[in-house]
Amino acid sequence: MEIFRKLELALPLVSARGAKSCALTDGSAKYILSVGSRDSLLTTPFGASSLGEEQTQRKTIEYRLPPQWVEHFQNFDAWAIAYLTEHSERLFKKLLTAEQVTEMYKPCVTQRGSYPATLRCKINIGGTSAVRCWNGLDQRMSIPDDFRAYGLLPRIHVSHLWIMSKEVGYVLNVHDMMCLEPSSECPF
Repeated sequence: MEIFRKLELALPLVSARGAKSCALTDGSAKYILSVGSRDSLLTTPFGASSLGEEQTQRKTIEYRLPPQWVEHFQNFDAWAIAYLTEHSERLFKKLLTAEQVTEMYKPCVTQRGSYPATLRCKINIGGTSAVRCWNGLDQRMSIPDDFRAYGLLPRIHVSHLWIMSKEVGYVLNVHDMMCLEPSSECPF
């Protein structure tokens, strides 16, 4: 996959909590992309939420994806499985087959039943790394209480690969997001 050829993972680092991760770079830069466009805004079926009743500044947000973005992330996942297989000794300290990597890999896009495909991301709603929100006039706005009321254009940083026992996957962080209110045009 030509568009992903400059992507590479650093050696695994272990955090103070014992979590393993590998930073992803696009050449010497971060891998950041705007998902959607002003003409093709995304929606979120559940808004930004945290697990259970837990009050936290870091939340999960799932976006419904249009077909071209489903295809983009499926191609990214195919690239990731091939890359992880090729570099398994360096990243996991053992040689793994493509089947073994596929079994442990958590894709970026999920599809449940007949529901639209979604992309799961992380979003900070407070603190120094809070998401920066923008209105339709390209001006900063405060973070909405409920993202479900807007058409969304997120700028996503695919930051790193997380590694936990027998599972691996990518963390996608939303750093900026355009939030556009749906137009209320008269239907008559």
